[in-house]
Amino acid sequence: MNQDRGTGVPHGRAALLRLAAWFDGADSATAHRIATAAFAMQPARHLGATSEDPIAAAASWWAAQPADTSAVRPGIRGVLAPIEDHGAQQARLRDAAEAAAHWRRTAAGEARSVLTELTPEKGRLRLSGSALEVLMELLTAALGSADVTAGPVAAGDLELDIRLHVRHAPEAVLTIGQPGGDLTLEGLRLQATEYARLTPDPADPAPEEPGEAETPGSANRYPTPPSAARPQ
Repeated sequence: MNQDRGTGVPHGRAALLRLAAWFDGADSATAHRIATAAFAMQPARHLGATSEDPIAAAASWWAAQPADTSAVRPGIRGVLAPIEDHGAQQARLRDAAEAAAHWRRTAAGEARSVLTELTPEKGRLRLSGSALEVLMELLTAALGSADVTAGPVAAGDLELDIRLHVRHAPEAVLTIGQPGGDLTLEGLRLQATEYARLTPDPADPAPEEPGEAETPGSANRYPTPPSAARPQ
């Protein structure tokens, strides 16, 4: 059924779309036959010649006398359907994408603000649902990139300007409160920084011994285990 006029013979835009579909689904030989039938591309034929002399088979149609034929020429049947303007739909999609991007940037900023410092061994913090969603995306990517028990791992998002650093700590317990309930992470310590920052803050530094002068790099040392302490 014709989509333009409702008649049985397709024409106009509907006919072109149907012809294009036939070409798209046809092989080379079938496509040639479709083109020949659709655009009357048959070889030249001499029909009803008025000349009494027979026309040689090798004669060119250009040089031979014209032949009287009764070809049916397709006429214009209706008008083509106007092209729809999708500008309003594109504007709505663009506005929705910009709103979603703004929402994610705000959520990433909240997560970065709450996790500015390395989380303690035992701690609790609160995030909104959107900030927790961004945090979980980064945490999943970080834990999937490498074995966190072998060393710190990280994952970031350049567009959101955030990088999450994850450190393994067997005794750590972090509780994240959000409107939907509490989320507890065990064995992990987290810190969020700008995307350009590749290393997090060091772990808890060792306390300075009485009477010991501070030396460069001493702030990054870890406490000496009692079993490894020097004998008095």
